[in-house]
Amino acid sequence: MGESAEKVQLQILEIVATSKEGVVCVVRCLSGTAYPGMVFAVSGGGEAGMRPYVNLEWIERYDFRTDILDAPHVAKVHLCGPMAPHLRLDVTVSSVARQG
Repeated sequence: MGESAEKVQLQILEIVATSKEGVVCVVRCLSGTAYPGMVFAVSGGGEAGMRPYVNLEWIERYDFRTDILDAPHVAKVHLCGPMAPHLRLDVTVSSVARQG
């Protein structure tokens, strides 16, 4: 899928499940269009040495997997990475431009 210059922001509305691998949560897309494979920065950073990023693994709407989530819609998503288990309600994550 094409890379958009538009910043994507997701607000965490509900934490459904957490594990060492990641978190399943309900999010609202505040701006832009999110799709699996995107990387998001977590506001507030992380513990020393921890990269404050999460990866969007999948999106589910109405019990079906989908390839996009656009504003102002809500969906269940899986965010993974070392920072994912530290996510909290009302945190907003913002897309990070890919390098290279």
